[in-house]
Amino acid sequence: MTYTSHPMFAVPLTSKALKLAKSFQEQYESPAKARQVYLNTLAVYAVDTYCQCLGIETDLEASDSLNPVMQTLMNVADIEIIGIGKLECRPVLPTDENCYIPADTWENRIGYVAVEIDESSREATLFGFYPPINPLEMMEQVSCDSFQPLEAFLDHLHRLETALDFFHSHNPVAVKVRERLNEQSLPEIIAEMERIYRTYNKYDRRYAGGEFLANYVPANPGFAFRSGAPVVDREESDDSQQTELQDLAEELLEKLDEIWGGDDSDESVNPGTPTNQSSDTPGQIPQAAMVPPSPTTTGLISLNEWLQKSESNPQYNWQSLESFLSNQEGNLIFRFASAPRSRTADTESPTLSASNVREISLAGNPVVLIVNCQKNTEKTEVLIRLYPLSAAQTYLPAGIKLIAIDSESGEIFLEAQARSADNWIQLEFSGEVGEPFSVKVAMEDAEITEHFAI
Repeated sequence: MTYTSHPMFAVPLTSKALKLAKSFQEQYESPAKARQVYLNTLAVYAVDTYCQCLGIETDLEASDSLNPVMQTLMNVADIEIIGIGKLECRPVLPTDENCYIPADTWENRIGYVAVEIDESSREATLFGFYPPINPLEMMEQVSCDSFQPLEAFLDHLHRLETALDFFHSHNPVAVKVRERLNEQSLPEIIAEMERIYRTYNKYDRRYAGGEFLANYVPANPGFAFRSGAPVVDREESDDSQQTELQDLAEELLEKLDEIWGGDDSDESVNPGTPTNQSSDTPGQIPQAAMVPPSPTTTGLISLNEWLQKSESNPQYNWQSLESFLSNQEGNLIFRFASAPRSRTADTESPTLSASNVREISLAGNPVVLIVNCQKNTEKTEVLIRLYPLSAAQTYLPAGIKLIAIDSESGEIFLEAQARSADNWIQLEFSGEVGEPFSVKVAMEDAEITEHFAI
């Protein structure tokens, strides 16, 4: 079997993209600067292609990365997401273990996408997203392993978009914010409030939000936050204003909490660390019916029967992906689950495809196992993904493992483990007809294994 284990989005580097990058490169005498601009341009091209494929509107003309003057002054690879803000596209090489995020990009960014540039194969691969954090906590070298799956970027973008809709609404809190902030940049305010929401616990959000909002309110002796009457005591005015801003920040964050799905965690969170883990709120979102897992599975599940849509196989507690998704409308966790494809699927033109789902509970954590198989004239591609089940649980439980085992030798040939902020993990490999393998999901002392034959 051949396999890969990282969720990714590959973009061919076309002659047009390479020509543009080289045209910028040739404007610089310094080899280091020329190389920097060349790679930055290719990274921006790859992310723009990704956005276009997903219907995310961009404005390259508003991006500093393609402005010759800004290229000269800074190391930037930004792309403007229309109405939202600048997304930084950071290039890495296949041998790099870290992604370089220059200080020029630590502010005024809605996040960072890492793009591996493989010049030998003329391909750029988007492999991860890093959310914005406090600039004081940023580092120039960020481990590639610290990047979250690309789906985390889509979740992040969805939060910014829904918050922007709220800010433009007639909701009393939204109206109050617009009045107090005197038409300041709403996308910038939203991005910072999202960072505070994501990185602070509920108690500290009030104070962090109030401090941030204070930066947008003019300070002078005659300014009163609610009353039109002049204020004589400056110190009393400042204290009163800060309290008012904290109240407003708390109201705003409570509304955003309702919009974004809720977070009842009161645990202390490091303000500089991207965590964004949420917990299920009892009674808020109904749980899907669970299929009790069996500790062992005695039969082999034939992927060929799945592909042939055979009715003879009892499916071993599995259901079709289409049936499963019909009960998950509005659950953004599964936005990519409808077509899990391998990197080579587009070029190999699969003739048959099937995806089935099993809902399981492991160590008290409800998760969904999706197995997709695609068969063409040469081989069968297998893609296995593990998702959290509940719409209220954005991320998989940290430490849960997805393991592929060679059934003939009993050896593990592929393994993925969820980090603290992974929306899903996956395994990808190919095999020949009749080849047996097993898939194990393990968490702490609990595990469940399913046995398959290609």
